[in-house]
Amino acid sequence: MPEHGGLSVELTISPGAPSLDQGRLRAVLAFAARHEGLSGTVGVWICTDAEIADLHLRFMNIPDPTDVLTFPADITNTDGPYLGDIAVSFDTAADQAADAGHSPQREIAYLALHGLLHLAGYDDLTPDERDTMLRRQDELIAAFEREEPGEWG
Repeated sequence: MPEHGGLSVELTISPGAPSLDQGRLRAVLAFAARHEGLSGTVGVWICTDAEIADLHLRFMNIPDPTDVLTFPADITNTDGPYLGDIAVSFDTAADQAADAGHSPQREIAYLALHGLLHLAGYDDLTPDERDTMLRRQDELIAAFEREEPGEWG
């Protein structure tokens, strides 16, 4: 049975990642899933720039790291649909967090949320799509933080 209100999060964290409140990360994704009408299982990998660069090259033929990659799935298991996988680079998240003025842990959550929105059908290929997606991402994380105040790390 999904562990957080309809969403089960299979979390893998590579060595060297910053300390992260795994329960809070799972909770923000479950919160967003409820608000987007999603249920099932999602895999989330918090990885290094080198690891995400390998995925980026293998699946998109781009030899550089990126912040987040999403891989939708069509597979159904006994606990509900397998929604897909999300990879988040904690190295890139740390750089972006400094620019955004918040913690690397919050940026990791923000990027994982971005990946979940891709699995919910959002896209960011055009400026209008990107604006819509980022606005929704901001709305969801702000609503979660109001309902569940706390630290990300």
